[in-house]
Amino acid sequence: MAALKTSMTGWLSAAACIALSVSPAIAHHSFAAYDMAKTVAAEGTLKEFRWGAPHSSLVLIYMERGQAKQMSIISGSPLMFARQGLSPRDFKRGDKVKITYHPNSSGQPGGALASLSLPSGKSFSDTEAARAGGN
Repeated sequence: MAALKTSMTGWLSAAACIALSVSPAIAHHSFAAYDMAKTVAAEGTLKEFRWGAPHSSLVLIYMERGQAKQMSIISGSPLMFARQGLSPRDFKRGDKVKITYHPNSSGQPGGALASLSLPSGKSFSDTEAARAGGN
């Protein structure tokens, strides 16, 4: 009976350690660097799209006061894109795209993607960022 108690205590301790180590992994998705209360619209040319984990990202060339500029936009995970019917081949260099994003809190160009419209008619909406905006 004592061996069973020791075994059960060991399993409960191991389960507690695993549960505690997982919570920081879940909490690492912070949107503190972005003004989640604000959404900005932009149009431009897709220079680059990085399909990768934990987040994809894009580089957008846009015009400001007659000059071409670029900004980086962080976006959702590949799984989020795939669930909305998108794949890496949907993102082509040179495509004209429309986006909305939550700007960097620092005031620098760029931010966190809220939505994206591609010339093909496909679109994306970042539901993770939308949930974070309510916090």
